[in-house]
Amino acid sequence: MKTFKIFILTILCAGFGLPAIAQQHKLTMNINYAVNTPTGSFKPDIVNKTSFRGWNANLLYGVTDQLSLGLEAGFNDYYQKYPRQVYNTKGGAVSAVLSNSIQTVPVMFKGRFNLAPSAMVQPYVGAGVGGNFVSYNQYLGEFASSKSGVYFAASPEAGIAIPFRKHGASAFTLGGRYNIMPFSYGDNKNLNNWGLYAGIKFALK
Repeated sequence: MKTFKIFILTILCAGFGLPAIAQQHKLTMNINYAVNTPTGSFKPDIVNKTSFRGWNANLLYGVTDQLSLGLEAGFNDYYQKYPRQVYNTKGGAVSAVLSNSIQTVPVMFKGRFNLAPSAMVQPYVGAGVGGNFVSYNQYLGEFASSKSGVYFAASPEAGIAIPFRKHGASAFTLGGRYNIMPFSYGDNKNLNNWGLYAGIKFALK
């Protein structure tokens, strides 16, 4: 935990200290804290609580001042415990506490389009497509079941970037996205969720 805090402080200092530079032909990194809420069959069947244990980060190259392309990875941890009740299983009825624990790690190709690269507040839209590493564990009392694998993932987004300096590549970012994550387990058909994120973007070179 101490090492992680030092890492974040170093990033913040680097972001605020960078000189004003254009985004074209620049490599930038964007690191965000993320909050995600289940939707669709994910919400009623597995977890209906918002997860505050998430992050995402991307590495983008500025093809132009408006268009950036690269890679993005993220992580989100969902957990929910249901009160003791009677569940029907293949072996008969079981009275137990039910717990669901799910971790998702999407890794995607990413594109982002800056709608106003010279403005003080820069709105942008973007999208990612790739794979989602899923680890699902369910505990029904002393009985456990699990499923893991790699599945499809896509994520449209919209947000704003507020540069620390005029025409600078480093900025504060704030946005929202919808994460499309197909996943079949029992009656559940997806792990779709919508989320909000906030963080910083800074130039690497």
